[in-house]
Amino acid sequence: MTLLTLLLTCVIATGTPGLDGWRWPLGPPAPRVVGTFSPPASPWGPGHRGADLAARPGQPVHAAGPGRVSYADRLAGRGVVAIDHGVLRTTYLPVRPSVRVGRRVASGTRIGVLEDGSPHCPEACLHWGLRRGSLYLNPLNLVQRQVRLLPLWRPPSPSPAHHAPEPPSEPRMTMRDATTATGGALTGMAMAFMLAFAWRRTRARYRLHARRRPPSGVVNLSQERRLRRTP
Repeated sequence: MTLLTLLLTCVIATGTPGLDGWRWPLGPPAPRVVGTFSPPASPWGPGHRGADLAARPGQPVHAAGPGRVSYADRLAGRGVVAIDHGVLRTTYLPVRPSVRVGRRVASGTRIGVLEDGSPHCPEACLHWGLRRGSLYLNPLNLVQRQVRLLPLWRPPSPSPAHHAPEPPSEPRMTMRDATTATGGALTGMAMAFMLAFAWRRTRARYRLHARRRPPSGVVNLSQERRLRRTP
């Protein structure tokens, strides 16, 4: 049992103010609920606009929360006390009031005692009501908290088939790679220079040899003399 669950259990069991200042109007101990909230289908339709709490005549009735007394008098032959809590209003009947209209009350302030006789309860009871404007609400929601434990869901692990392919890593050039690339570039440049130089020498020799060859129809006397001297 968590600390919050234990604290709410104590609040409901003893009637002491909770974390938000609300408490049972009777007790401690917390009273027995003999009539539950049953809202009408229409504003003027039949229903039970509140909750009935088992009590005894003359039992002290307390304010369920801090607020200001907006009504404390008899209505239709019964004593009624109403307290404004901002946008909410709680009502208590039949109660012989011990407070006056306009008084500020704290949660648990005694506002009167229960009168004898409840027309809609087989035994003595306090009719406790709650309204927001003209809308009737369940007053038991002020003191009875529902604690729900949500399951701890673990996100499903993605299947291997749905794995997104990892982007290829970009090639990184190290110092050794840079040195090798620079050496290869220099070697290529040297070979290109040597080939160009050899080509130029070959071309120059060819041109020189072409210049020494006599044109067609011209007799080379030196060559004729060497041929005649040869036995």
